[in-house]
Amino acid sequence: MMVLASTPLLLSSCSDWLDVQPETQVREEVMFEKYKGFQDALSGIYLSMADQNIYGKNLTMDMVEMMACLWNPPTEVGNPTYYYLYTHDYNKSEAASVIQNIYGGLYNIVAQANNLIVHLQSDGGIIPTDQARNVIEGEAYAVRAFCQFDILRLFGQMPQNAQRQVSLPYAETPSIEVLPTYYAYGDYVKKLEADLNHAEQLLTQSDPAANYGYETVSDLNDDFLTNRRYRMNVWAVKALKARFYQYIGDAANAYKYAKEVINAQANGNVVVNLAKGDLDGVSLRTSAQAEKDILYSLPSECLFALSNPQMADYAVSTVGGTSGHVVISNAESQNGTRQSTCHLTSDMLSQLFAGQNLTANNRYLKVWEKTSMDVYGSSFPTIKKYYYDTSYSFTASTIKSLLQIMPLIRLSELYLIVMETTTNLAEGNELYKKYMESHAVNITTDFESLEALRAEVVNEYRREFIGEGVMFYVYKRMGTVNPLWSITPMSDAEYILPLPSTEYESK
Repeated sequence: MMVLASTPLLLSSCSDWLDVQPETQVREEVMFEKYKGFQDALSGIYLSMADQNIYGKNLTMDMVEMMACLWNPPTEVGNPTYYYLYTHDYNKSEAASVIQNIYGGLYNIVAQANNLIVHLQSDGGIIPTDQARNVIEGEAYAVRAFCQFDILRLFGQMPQNAQRQVSLPYAETPSIEVLPTYYAYGDYVKKLEADLNHAEQLLTQSDPAANYGYETVSDLNDDFLTNRRYRMNVWAVKALKARFYQYIGDAANAYKYAKEVINAQANGNVVVNLAKGDLDGVSLRTSAQAEKDILYSLPSECLFALSNPQMADYAVSTVGGTSGHVVISNAESQNGTRQSTCHLTSDMLSQLFAGQNLTANNRYLKVWEKTSMDVYGSSFPTIKKYYYDTSYSFTASTIKSLLQIMPLIRLSELYLIVMETTTNLAEGNELYKKYMESHAVNITTDFESLEALRAEVVNEYRREFIGEGVMFYVYKRMGTVNPLWSITPMSDAEYILPLPSTEYESK
């Protein structure tokens, strides 16, 4: 039986997450009788990804960032879930529950993507053009790989010098009657690479974003094809491949794909919205510009992002906002008086930006609120990435398109990947200067070695992507023993999350 999930069901075991029941089998069959049904299924997948238990919060704002020790250390009494994740005590029930939800949520998205792929094979003839069908299929394969890549990064073995071998299931069918095969690390990586290659091939062939530059306007007569913004378009897939190759230690391919995206963007070819001739390209954006528009999550940098309508309900209490304005949800206190659970101390913020020009760096000056107040009158720095002020007037379309954005891949990451993987010091210095220009910092001296540049890249990952769920994976692929602010050294036990206790044993 083929199954479809319209909302994320956060289940515990590998067999459970496949057992996703539609309202009726007839409803699903009817859904895929029309082109719009395929569009709706793909949109539903992206909506499910934005759930708090997955990329809406756990794998961006808080839980994975706690595992990377990026926020002020929580206390066991004050927040035991955060405390156990921060101290990597994954067997405690509070931590295990979060891990179970993440695992089940990711595989639920995979099941939805697999269901869409199956229906493309059986019912895709209803889609009016090969171009539209290829785009939907390419996105489905890319999303399947995106989620199972994160399964590898969370639950898989260390990518380099692994002392503990871990086999993981790679799901390629939504059937509850077919349990997925478990694969050792190398074979699992091959599965990921094959899905990414297939997605890239389909989207390079058919994605309008691959074929149009800023000077070209094309009436495609299909809103689904003209609006490529934030979805898993061809450039997002290439960026994901750069991230993937960097993680598995293939520096040459990581460099190749990251550089391809950067070069295309510089030439005006990374276009993600062709609607009505309004060509919206991806570019590095300064946070001074972001402050003017209140776009602290830098949506113009996003190669892949989710629209998250529920973010206003929990973002401020999770990571904070600002102290002088009314916050965006009735669930929050006014005037910034509610304490966020994920924040830094003033000393930690100083350490985060150590060596930086604090009178110029706009990430320090604009993105951080230095004087958020808790109910006891204590001040602490909070980040404003997921905050906007309701005293500003925004149209409904602006709120939907820009102010509910959850970044998953940004252009800044591609710059850092090239700086880390290049073998040309002059190129690394040139890109670092350009990257820092977007931070309002004028760099006049060069790094004297690639090693020095790469060390600074690690610092930039922390500064750039805090609250976006990136740093745990950076530490893991590097095998970092003593991450900044960690309480104890980290090794395989801390970097490899245990599979949920209800997971069946692989054969």
